[in-house]
Amino acid sequence: MNPLVVRPHRPFRFAFAIIAVSMLAAMTTWFLLDEAHWSIIRGRLSASAERQRLLNANRELEQGNASLQERVTALERTASLDKQTETFLQNEIRGLQDETFRLKGELAFYQGVMEAAGQTKGLAVQDIYVRRLPTALTYQLKLVLTNVSDDDAEAAGIMGILIEGRQNGTARLLSLTEVAVDAGLDMAYKFRNFKRFAANLQLPAGFAPQRVLVELQPTDKKTSKIKKAFDWPATAN
Repeated sequence: MNPLVVRPHRPFRFAFAIIAVSMLAAMTTWFLLDEAHWSIIRGRLSASAERQRLLNANRELEQGNASLQERVTALERTASLDKQTETFLQNEIRGLQDETFRLKGELAFYQGVMEAAGQTKGLAVQDIYVRRLPTALTYQLKLVLTNVSDDDAEAAGIMGILIEGRQNGTARLLSLTEVAVDAGLDMAYKFRNFKRFAANLQLPAGFAPQRVLVELQPTDKKTSKIKKAFDWPATAN
């Protein structure tokens, strides 16, 4: 006869075991999920910090680039101003040289006039001076009339000036009044010792000047006409 074994009946132990195993599994799962979650968060934080670092570096580069661009612009502006200043000074120097050359020419002209006047008696055309003006085919003509007399008499009359040259291979004479820039040019003269005369003229295209012909017609009928021819200055071409 088999012995009778009496085992205590504990129905809640199995339930507690099931609950314990379930809690352990839940805690393990939660821990694993929580660890993954924090890894993601740490990764995002790390990525965010890296992104911020890159943004800061990019901002610094942009600021540095803007600063360099400002310096380049300032240097370009300075170089441009220096070039403009250099060009201005060169033009001023060239203008002063041209003016000095012109004044030297006029001084030599008047010195020659004064020397010739000391050797001439009566009414005379001493010399002419011609220079080119900036406008194309435009010139300035100057001449000096002198009157050296013992009685210091006044000279009066009408002056005529012709420009002799060739146009398209044909000889041609141009009256100063025809080519003068000033339409109201006064050709009368009346003076006691000397008279300066100046006029701007514009020659027609294709006309090559060769000589300047000057004629003085005194109002005193007893005085003969005075005619004198001057070669067109080569320096005026």
